[in-house]
Amino acid sequence: MRAALYSAHMGATSGKARLDERGRLVLPAALRRRLGMRPGDELLVTEMPAGVLRVESRQAAARALIGLAGPVDHSTVADLAADRRRDADEEDADARRASP
Repeated sequence: MRAALYSAHMGATSGKARLDERGRLVLPAALRRRLGMRPGDELLVTEMPAGVLRVESRQAAARALIGLAGPVDHSTVADLAADRRRDADEEDADARRASP
């Protein structure tokens, strides 16, 4: 069996994989090393059109989901704290205006 192997951060890579006698897909050792895969790691396997199998590590799937949330170029906690400081300043200003 020939499988197309893909790594999003490295570009397309092709290689041979085989099914063993128990139906397990055996990935080439060089690919496993390059991607940091270890025995017991879980992989997501998706059947694509035309009989193509997409094999994705859980880490790659998680990175893809995190990427959907946008870039991580700032701290959400710092954003929330800044919003709260602005709200508190506005509340203080309203209180000063309301007091005689």
